[in-house]
Amino acid sequence: MLDLTVVVLSYEDVRRQIQRGARILDVRTPQEYVYLHLVGAIPLAAPRFGFRQLSGHLLTAGERVIIVAQSPVSGQVAAQEIDAIGVDVIGIFASLPRTWESKGLAVQLGELVFPEKFLAYVHDHPDIDLVDVREPVEQMRFPFPQVTRSLPFSCWPDGSEALDAARPTIFVAGRDDRAILAARDTMMRGFPRVGYLVGGYDLFHHPRVYDPKEAARNSAHHGVFI
Repeated sequence: MLDLTVVVLSYEDVRRQIQRGARILDVRTPQEYVYLHLVGAIPLAAPRFGFRQLSGHLLTAGERVIIVAQSPVSGQVAAQEIDAIGVDVIGIFASLPRTWESKGLAVQLGELVFPEKFLAYVHDHPDIDLVDVREPVEQMRFPFPQVTRSLPFSCWPDGSEALDAARPTIFVAGRDDRAILAARDTMMRGFPRVGYLVGGYDLFHHPRVYDPKEAARNSAHHGVFI
């Protein structure tokens, strides 16, 4: 059982634990992650972290992880959930992102991809599979015309076997983490070009394409942005 007083890590603590092979879980919002994140961090957005759905692919019992959170409170919530699957939580890192690089931590900047650029990408890649993982009522209320397939995340992974690894695949789910969870799960099953779209249905920003080999190596090149 997790100690309810999980330690809040300092910059030096984080550097030392990364050198010892600790993995980094970033449970901030997708927008915060895309704007700036620690090199090698795995994005699993708040407030529903979904560790149980992805633990078989991403995490194994006994692994040591650092939780990057917007605050110690949200980090504590994530720590309690991840502890339930047997992963060892070293501590929570909740310092201001703008201070990370100056304190010696390796960071990676993201690119905000706005509607015009995303729609141009869809136009230039007619083979793209744009998968809507929202519930049917959400899809009816706020339709996304470019969607090629509907796979509600509440039924995941049912239906996901129909996805084609040869096609670029991008998941869309609005303002929460369902698209990220579906993208991570699909990526870890070997799909070479997987991404997610985060934002209100009228915004359609933050698409990201992952390179699973790079992600698996936990390298500085976690993925490429489109």
